[in-house]
Amino acid sequence: MEEGKLPLELLEQLLNQKDESFEGLIQGPKVGSDVAIVDFKKAITQALKFYNSKADVYVVSKTDPITFPTPDPGRYAVIVNSNDIVTSGAVPYGFSVTIIVPEGSSKDVVFDIQKSIYKECRKNNIVVLGGHTEISSSVNTPIVSGAMIGFVPEDFYVPRKISEGDVMLCIGWCAKEGVGIIASKGYDRLSKHFSKNALDDMIEFGNEISIVDIALKINKQFKPGLMHDATEGGVLGAVYETIAHEGFGVVLSSKEFPITHDTKKLCELVDVNPLQVISSGALLVVLDAYKAKDVVKLATDEIPIKIIGEITSKEHGITLDGKKVLPPGPDAVIAALNALEKL
Repeated sequence: MEEGKLPLELLEQLLNQKDESFEGLIQGPKVGSDVAIVDFKKAITQALKFYNSKADVYVVSKTDPITFPTPDPGRYAVIVNSNDIVTSGAVPYGFSVTIIVPEGSSKDVVFDIQKSIYKECRKNNIVVLGGHTEISSSVNTPIVSGAMIGFVPEDFYVPRKISEGDVMLCIGWCAKEGVGIIASKGYDRLSKHFSKNALDDMIEFGNEISIVDIALKINKQFKPGLMHDATEGGVLGAVYETIAHEGFGVVLSSKEFPITHDTKKLCELVDVNPLQVISSGALLVVLDAYKAKDVVKLATDEIPIKIIGEITSKEHGITLDGKKVLPPGPDAVIAALNALEKL
């Protein structure tokens, strides 16, 4: 396709996938229409029903792009925005998206991305509100930038309030998304070190990165003081940006972080720390130690739940096995992808 806006006939085909009706949606995607219109009173009913609440409702908004090379950027865009929305306690409602693909891309590239977006949104009862699609020489790979809104009753909003003596939980596997990216991009080179089945499993492992259900379940049952999705910078980066900027410290133990055997082996091979690899699919939760014992009981083989540290004073700082944790730098998945060239 040539540079510029998506041709109207293709845009009309894309919009044939839209949801005709959705609670609270007055106007959604439509050729010649630049905005979505939502009836707030109707839109909030989903969140009120989930929490069985009659409280006032907050609007929560989030935007996040997919720029890393992923096998399914449309699906990932929905998931990573949903993941951040639920860390506030909000139930995801509506999604808007900007898709920019390189000049010369086939229409199938756009259609595949859009189909994945609609599929993931329908799966999670999220309405596609609209967006923009463009072909541009400014990009080398597809960029999918999403924006999502959700709603949370005031009495279930996660307040980001923590205290000394609280504990931090890591829910889900560390480096999950990064493992999928590395295995997918380095499949041929890694075949010297892993079986085909192992590589396929790692790619599938990296595809399952949603924390929506477990985050909402924990919030509904336990009302934690803080929840945070671990993305770029890995779990360590997520810990640092969360705790340091809340004015506290935390004592972490590396042996408690949930990391699979294959993740350890892969990260050793490309010489990166799995705790610093992009980790969508891992959720950090801070709450009091008494509640934490009950949360740990929710663990399954697919979703491990571990107490990884204890909240301390700011003066103590953030430490891992007694060593100071530094502010996060570039995600380690970048170094991992570069290391693949040397295998």
